[in-house]
Amino acid sequence: MNILAFTTLWPNSEQPGFGLFVKNRLCALSRIEGVNLRCVAPVPFFPQSLNSRLIPNRWALMSRIPEFEKIEGIGTWHPRYLVTPKIGMSFYGKWMAKGAEGLIRRLHEADPIDLIDAHYVYPDGYAAVKIARKLGLRVVITARGTDINLFSEMPLIRPLIKGTLQKAGHIVAVSAALKDKIVSLGIAEQKISVVRNGVDKSVFHLRDMTQSRRKLGIEQELKVILAAGSLVKEKGFDRLIDAMSLLDSRGLKLYIAGEGPERERLQGKIDGLGLSNKIVLAGVKTQAELAEWYSAADLLCLASHREGCPNVVIESLSCGTPVVSVDVGGVRELIGQPDCGQIIYEYSAAALAQAILCALDRKWNRAGIASTGAAATWDDVAADLIGIYKRLNFKHL
Repeated sequence: MNILAFTTLWPNSEQPGFGLFVKNRLCALSRIEGVNLRCVAPVPFFPQSLNSRLIPNRWALMSRIPEFEKIEGIGTWHPRYLVTPKIGMSFYGKWMAKGAEGLIRRLHEADPIDLIDAHYVYPDGYAAVKIARKLGLRVVITARGTDINLFSEMPLIRPLIKGTLQKAGHIVAVSAALKDKIVSLGIAEQKISVVRNGVDKSVFHLRDMTQSRRKLGIEQELKVILAAGSLVKEKGFDRLIDAMSLLDSRGLKLYIAGEGPERERLQGKIDGLGLSNKIVLAGVKTQAELAEWYSAADLLCLASHREGCPNVVIESLSCGTPVVSVDVGGVRELIGQPDCGQIIYEYSAAALAQAILCALDRKWNRAGIASTGAAATWDDVAADLIGIYKRLNFKHL
């Protein structure tokens, strides 16, 4: 089966750690016998002539991404499309389709595509549907969180999302909560399958806490809280920092793994509260490094405002680390048992602080969490997807 993945959530030579959850799923799909997978990963157009020290690196790096490269052995093309930051979002889907259509047409003519596997409903899914209809192809779109939870609330984007979902051959939601939200948009329930994200168990598995702390240089007697994710407002790190300010922080330390545009502001908030010796912005971590951090932590804390199927929760549980999380997205589906963590139903720093205290006072069975709380592997996820494609009677299956 010739599958063309279409997504902006895909790593590249300039951003090797970007979109790992999509990469892991597609790599698992590519390992299935009989599957030939290629990827078209559009990137915003940025002229090389403007590449200077005065331009923020997040834009300048776009001009350095090659037109073609191989990611984990998967041939990847990067067509350009116009993006006007903060304005014109309702045109992004059309501009993305225009930038990628010629390329996809040539790929289809050279080696006919059986299925376009699009990730993120808007603008990616919109563009994929627009191109597929011109080429007579079918599309499966995976909804991942913000594309439904946030974008569908925007008056100009909501009808574009509904139209995209209605025209797609099938929809995959990464959580049942996300499926319910899609149904509320008027999409038939039978058109949606729930396939949660997986985990690489060769990386995320039970380890000895003492050894992990020794490797990371963390004091053995500390109570360690870990949070992980891009430093953006949606991740709720403000609320977590406020919760730390309410706790007696002696012997307690919070590490936040990740990078993003909010770093400077968050560090300012930490310094302003006098917590610079208790809260550390630890920077980006590789998957292998994250596994050690999960294992070194007493608990993972998630304070996000929006989520789909948060990988940090899946990875933490696979390492045997309990999770304290606000009730967001598909978290309730992941923390299926109270022995794996605690869910907070009140969105406040005080409630978060109280939950952290209770979790730190509790003796957790980390081996039990690792065995019962772990998600399916990415290979299992890929097998489920192939089963869906077969039921839909896609060609050559």
